[in-house]
Amino acid sequence: MVRSCRHVNKSALVFGILLLLGIIGLRFLDPPLLQDVRYMVFDLYQEMHPRPYLSAPVRVIDIDDSSLNEFGQWPWPRTLIAELVDRLSAAGAAAIGFDIVFAEPDRHSPRQYLQRLTRNGMPRELLDHIAEIPDFDERLAASIVDAPVVLGFPGSASPGPRQPKLMSGFARIGGNALPSLASVDGAVTNLDLLEQAASGQGGFILGNSDNAVVRRVPLLLNVAGELYPALSLEALRVALGASTIVVRASDDPDDATADKASTLQSLRVADLQVPVTADGQLWLHFTRPVPERTVSAATVLSQSREKNADLLAGQVVLVGTSAVGLQDIHATPHKAFESGLSIHAQALEQMLLGWFLARPDWADGAELLMTLLSGAGLLWLLLSSGAGWSAIFGLLAVSTSIAASWVAFAEYRFLLDPVYPGIGAVAVYLAVTFYGYLQTEREKRHVREAFRTYLAPALVDQLLDSQQALTLGGESRQLTFLFTDIAGFTAFTEKCDPGRLVTILNDYLDQMCSVVMAHGGTIDKIVGDAIHVMFNAPLDQPDHAQRAVNCALALDQLGQAFVQRYSSGTQAFGQTRIGINTGIAVVGNFGGHQRFDYTAHGDAINTAARLESANKHLGTRICVAASTARLCTGQQLRPVGRLKLVGKSELVEVFLPSRADEAEPELLSGYHHFYEQLRQGDAGAGDALCSLLERYPDDALLCLHAERLRRGEGGVDIRLEEK
Repeated sequence: MVRSCRHVNKSALVFGILLLLGIIGLRFLDPPLLQDVRYMVFDLYQEMHPRPYLSAPVRVIDIDDSSLNEFGQWPWPRTLIAELVDRLSAAGAAAIGFDIVFAEPDRHSPRQYLQRLTRNGMPRELLDHIAEIPDFDERLAASIVDAPVVLGFPGSASPGPRQPKLMSGFARIGGNALPSLASVDGAVTNLDLLEQAASGQGGFILGNSDNAVVRRVPLLLNVAGELYPALSLEALRVALGASTIVVRASDDPDDATADKASTLQSLRVADLQVPVTADGQLWLHFTRPVPERTVSAATVLSQSREKNADLLAGQVVLVGTSAVGLQDIHATPHKAFESGLSIHAQALEQMLLGWFLARPDWADGAELLMTLLSGAGLLWLLLSSGAGWSAIFGLLAVSTSIAASWVAFAEYRFLLDPVYPGIGAVAVYLAVTFYGYLQTEREKRHVREAFRTYLAPALVDQLLDSQQALTLGGESRQLTFLFTDIAGFTAFTEKCDPGRLVTILNDYLDQMCSVVMAHGGTIDKIVGDAIHVMFNAPLDQPDHAQRAVNCALALDQLGQAFVQRYSSGTQAFGQTRIGINTGIAVVGNFGGHQRFDYTAHGDAINTAARLESANKHLGTRICVAASTARLCTGQQLRPVGRLKLVGKSELVEVFLPSRADEAEPELLSGYHHFYEQLRQGDAGAGDALCSLLERYPDDALLCLHAERLRRGEGGVDIRLEEK
């Protein structure tokens, strides 16, 4: 057993180490499912601890539903957009960023109607008058050129006819970060005259969202192989009056190639340092909805310059729309429907406030170390202390990982993954525990198969399933005992070849034990050719008496078959004699701590043994005590008499059972009538017996009582003499 346990532990250790290495390897692969779970935890943190709204010079000018209701449906004439720009510029806005693209000429402009009007035969004088009306796009360009306007452009899946105009300069420190950035093949560009008038231009591309949820926003973009700023970063540059954006990337010489991405580290605009991810994105820490961040475009167009100045002086304003149906809607950790305009504004706020979420460079290493330590600790405890202490350690490890991650987020705004260390610990615990369970079950099966040749299957199962079954001591309960023995086996042994004897005896015991176990008996002992059996232990058997009688009848039939098979002229295989008794006994584990035996002790056992021996005096093969017979219902039993057993002071009433297919109604009824006469001392008992003997001369009980009557004995009390 010691060698077996060591084998299990060694096998489990190897399995656990391989599993832990697999978990570590899986972390390097970082499959999408694990990423999704990690991001869901970060979303939960944002929901529990949103960024507090601090006053920042950022305002959203929202072309909302009320603005559309008041000034007409979208798209608005460029003259109305120009008026909005004029009002924002007059109010002192530090920068005006458009989350809108002006890709085509304004269809509201009168010049767009000239060609159609000419074809329709309009008078030349009228056409000339219309041609003198200023073009709406030119009107907007005139407003833009005098204001700090930043135009925006969306990405395109295919290259466009031209690239957006790049208005910001880049100072690059370190390697080439361009290949690692969010990239698009092209862009939808603004009208050339508007680009020429603008102070800046940036993409309002939100990049690849995680599971359709925007958690990060790119600040730098790769547009058809050229570097561009995002709308929010460009608006910040214009507002701060900077001409250049400083891009710092890893300075590894091996990374400083055109076809290999360097690791982005940070951006700097004027004096503002902005940490970014390796692919140039900014982690967003969202606030709850803040009404004061947003001003309706209708309000700006309707109220006085002074009121606009009170709201917007020195502010970086982003102009766009949140109106239903205009499709600039995205899911965020806080809201299922958030306008892209609000997302860019929150990115601007974080840059101006210096409020950043960050996933530090050491995060991956710390998470892997936590996974390794918790997994290794669990593995060691599982193999040394079992599942209980391991579960406690695992809970502590998972709780520590979650607590550390939460504190890092709430106090330091670090994004540390509590999921993977927790998943690693749970995976190690469950897998190794299950592996140990399979090993234990395999050991149990091995023990069960080995010991079932010695013990009853019920006892083996109880020993394997309950540690208490292996404790010393017993309990008092009613049991039925069955004893068997082979008549004349010593003489048979003397005349039989030893090899053949072993074969016959093994065959006999094997089949007899199979019959016992089939009837639910527990084999207490096998002594030579004798078998000691008990019923109603270790498991409860309400019908234990009937089981014992049925078992005895089956054993008797099997014994008769052996008599016929192995008896010859010089050798006679003896009859199997069986005794059965029911009574109170103490059953349990008896012995010492070094060796003990599951057995029973009590007078009822001795009585069963005496009844087995009584068969040779009575000429019967089965003797069943009245204590057993009373518990059997529907069983054909004939009373033998009241026996004075050797060593017993009280008479024991004994019965002989019959199988249902062997019982003859006339014999049974006739015998019961004779026995009652014999018990009462009726003189007619002899005549009744003679009548039965004429018809059933070989019946053992009739022959027994006939011999007793010839000896002058009467009644049903029978004294057995030692032979």
